[in-house]
Amino acid sequence: MKTVLLTLQVLLITVVSTGTVRAQGLEKLNRFVQSQAPSAAASAFREARDLIGNGEWAKAEARFNRFIAEFPKDRDVPPALYWLAYAMKQQNKFQEADATLLRLIEQYSSSQWVTDAGAMRVEMAPRLKNTQVIEQGVTATNEEIRLAALQSLFEARPERGTAMAIDILKAGSSSSRLMREGAIELLADTESREAVPILLEVAQKDSDVRLRRKAVEALGEIQDSSALEPLKALALQSNDIFIARAALEALAEHESAAGPFLIEVARSSAAVELRMEAIEQLGELENDPTVVDELMKLIASEKDLRIQRALVEALEESEVPKAQAALAELASKSSSIEVRRSAIEALAEREDEASAQSLIQLYDTEKDERVKSTIIEALGESEQKVALRKLTEIALRDPSVRLRKQALEEIADSDDPDAYKFLEEVLKKN
Repeated sequence: MKTVLLTLQVLLITVVSTGTVRAQGLEKLNRFVQSQAPSAAASAFREARDLIGNGEWAKAEARFNRFIAEFPKDRDVPPALYWLAYAMKQQNKFQEADATLLRLIEQYSSSQWVTDAGAMRVEMAPRLKNTQVIEQGVTATNEEIRLAALQSLFEARPERGTAMAIDILKAGSSSSRLMREGAIELLADTESREAVPILLEVAQKDSDVRLRRKAVEALGEIQDSSALEPLKALALQSNDIFIARAALEALAEHESAAGPFLIEVARSSAAVELRMEAIEQLGELENDPTVVDELMKLIASEKDLRIQRALVEALEESEVPKAQAALAELASKSSSIEVRRSAIEALAEREDEASAQSLIQLYDTEKDERVKSTIIEALGESEQKVALRKLTEIALRDPSVRLRKQALEEIADSDDPDAYKFLEEVLKKN
């Protein structure tokens, strides 16, 4: 019987700290229960289990209560008590749930459900102001319970929770990766300035690369200016490209405050890939017109074509109104034919009438036929009526036969009904 019970306990679904049920565990439980010989107790347990799976908490509570009353000696009473408490917790019946878990722990001390019951008690402790349970959990040997206790400590006594998490992360700590990861995540959730120094220490020095990356990500969630300079330094100095990229992403989480630091990375002599990443993050900053000015300055001084294209793409992604004017300026005045073409393509991607008008004006003043060809392609990608009208004008009147033919091809590829009408008229006349 103990072997069967252990198998059932292993296969039963577990509950994570947020209280959600793992679907994979539920499927395993379904398969296990279905494989057993049918009995009245098994059928009753299956019925209650299905109610848990469907989120019918009140019905599940009633059904598990009836199961325990009707089959008090059944091997499934410990898991039934656990899921009874879980159903109660989901209905905010914390006192009743805690009493049910305590009954499980005291009456079935050898059951492997005792650990899960202890973790749930710790999770609910802040709601019940049960500091004794939290303190006991903090010193428990089971790490699942300790981690749940640390989370509850953050909720009940944030200052002590922060201090304990910092101790867990300090160099020389014997805490496991599980506890250290949990401490990092909890510190990130608090967004406390006190967490910045220890997170930086982990990000810079920890031997576990995975923990270093998590610490960097956490620094992005803590909206404190003291993290900005160190994150920039990590981006520029780290030998791990993944750490460097994570630092740039964390910088970008600070939104407009990150602009000057991202610009420094974009201007630096760092690897091209890293500079391009910084430029991409700059393009995603919202409501910061100074970024557009800085991107234009960078384009003017940059020689690497890959960086130039990245800068144009950043302008394309920018939602700042002056970005459209900046692209139009590059399309008409840049000394680099490649930059001009990239700017023209970026204007087409913006898909607004102002950008289409910029392309039309540019076509009318342009002398280079290669650039005019690129503009025709861009007009073909635009869904604006003014773009279709311009293509029609080019197809009818442009001095260049090649460009007229190209305009006709773009019109033919259009889904606009007016395009078909125009093509019909051309066919009739010719």
